[in-house]
Amino acid sequence: MKKQTIAIVALVIAQIFWGASYLMSDFALQTFPAATLVTMRISIAAVVLGVVGLIAGQLQKIELKDWKYFLLASFSEPFVYFLCEAESLAHVSPTIASVMLSFIPLLTPIFAFFLLREKVTVMNILGIVISVVGVLMIILDGGKLSADVVGILLLFIAVLASIVYTLVLRKIPEKYNTLTVVFYMFCTSLLFFVPTMLVREMSLVRAIDWGADTTWNAFGAIVGLALSASCIAFLFFSYGVRAIGPTRANVFNNIQPGVTAILAWIIGAIGLYQASMNCDLIDKTFFACIVEAMPEWIMLLGIVVVIAGMFISQMNVKQQILKFKVIMLSKIIKEDSIVQSRRFIDNANKILLTGHISPDGDSLGATLGLYHLLKQLGKDVTVMVPNRYPSFFNWMPGIDKVFIMEENKTEAVKIIKESDVIFCIDYNTLDRVNGMKPLIEQSKAKKVMIDHHLDPNINCDVVISHPEISSASELVFRFMCRMGFYQEVSLESAECIYTGMMTDTGGFTYNSNNPEIYVIIKALLEKGVDKDAIYNKVFHTYSEDRLRLLGYCLNKMEIIPECNAAIIVLTQEELHRFNYKVGDTEGIVNMPLQIENVNKSVLVREDKTQIKLSFRSQGDIAVNIIAEQFGGGGHKNAAGGESTESMEATLAKLRKLLIEA
Repeated sequence: MKKQTIAIVALVIAQIFWGASYLMSDFALQTFPAATLVTMRISIAAVVLGVVGLIAGQLQKIELKDWKYFLLASFSEPFVYFLCEAESLAHVSPTIASVMLSFIPLLTPIFAFFLLREKVTVMNILGIVISVVGVLMIILDGGKLSADVVGILLLFIAVLASIVYTLVLRKIPEKYNTLTVVFYMFCTSLLFFVPTMLVREMSLVRAIDWGADTTWNAFGAIVGLALSASCIAFLFFSYGVRAIGPTRANVFNNIQPGVTAILAWIIGAIGLYQASMNCDLIDKTFFACIVEAMPEWIMLLGIVVVIAGMFISQMNVKQQILKFKVIMLSKIIKEDSIVQSRRFIDNANKILLTGHISPDGDSLGATLGLYHLLKQLGKDVTVMVPNRYPSFFNWMPGIDKVFIMEENKTEAVKIIKESDVIFCIDYNTLDRVNGMKPLIEQSKAKKVMIDHHLDPNINCDVVISHPEISSASELVFRFMCRMGFYQEVSLESAECIYTGMMTDTGGFTYNSNNPEIYVIIKALLEKGVDKDAIYNKVFHTYSEDRLRLLGYCLNKMEIIPECNAAIIVLTQEELHRFNYKVGDTEGIVNMPLQIENVNKSVLVREDKTQIKLSFRSQGDIAVNIIAEQFGGGGHKNAAGGESTESMEATLAKLRKLLIEA
């Protein structure tokens, strides 16, 4: 089951338990004062969670720097929220309490706007207005307030406390599991509850008749609250918030008023029926009791209006339109490829995503973009590349999880052998993965290629090859959406995909005329991608040596006017002189194209065993044809090749091909 589906189920169950908790609390409050009730409830829940956590070995140690989040969260909820909720039930009915507390999803976007600078939509505001009208219908009777002002005020404070709780909960690092988070919040909340109980209510507690059946019935309700509304509901809700975020998770609070109203209605009907059975008059039917227990129509209508307003407040028309546009992207990937790939993923225990030698932004963006989605789906997934990537990609989410084969070949062999599915991403031949080649060839794993280079030449079970697409990252995004996972694409995945698309199109300056590229970019921005920040991280983090190397390259650049071409040559000695590191020559080949009348640019770089050639062009000039003469290829405006000849022979061949092109 997908992580989002599990989160939704967990949130629904939590809200059902919480909807029932108002009635259980109302019953327990007839015997126990509010702070005492909640202290007992939280203490029982903490003990249960502690025992379960110790037996399961799931309780983690909290780092000192994170305690501030636990203290603030526990003060907000359970302490303030539960205390105000319990106190309010002495002034208002459980149904009104549940309706008032359902304002949480309404106000969360407002607080998120002021605290997190998130957008507030017109639908948010419209939903708030409609829900306020519904609340007024519930609490006003003939123009007069039918609910106690103190109760309404307490409930409003509880709403604010719950919003703070959900916002703080998002700040707690994901390294802590849900059981740990809830257990320690309950324990820290007792630091607030116990003194409150001792100061305010000890005399009332002493006066309780512990021999009465009603006392033990009330205590049973508290135990039920501890197990259902505290242990189970809090665990499920905390999981939901951490999985899909506070704003979306709080929408499920809309369920509470309906649960409370229905249960109150049924309990009221049962009470009337039992009373009629003990009456000397003619017994009423249970149906008649249900009708008699039915709330006034104005209150029922008010509940419906509140819930409708809440759902409207969460609607995002622009997002739905964008989602429709994404779904309607050209279905270039064949349906059987999608179905087969999805089956491989669903049945796999271990998945390996592989990228090419000298990983660039597209190779890393495509593999990491898919990595984050598969991790979210609960898969055991690894990203592997042959050698190290440029340091200016160190910021990318998940980059620390990328396995580099040449740095641990023994472990690499083990990972490849144990993989059930291997994805070959952003390369069209196994010659581009160096030492990984024989291992992938020999592997019995299912293989899926996702690539945008010409002439795919890998024996794979699924071949998704589209040279017309600007980048492998764009192709991976289309692949994820076609599998039905657009909603599950996280910010981390979106940032990786955007990086790949941006770097493989030179900042969208070539191979980027397809309008659908910008539909995808908009979708990524809606996920929260900061495109300006990514550009700065990739292109504005150069070392001094890299910048001096750039100046040196431009100074020694050769222009060939008769073929409108520029050539930059770098020998091993020159690279050593400028302390060359992987990635230092990235983007240099694009710079000569800024010169008027230059429409072809080639960077020739001498490595230890061969000479690397990078080709760029503008307009209709196809440099991939020239690259093919060097055993390479690529796209019309961006290609690469290699030469094992001497530098002199390589340059002579290159100049001849450029002039003839």
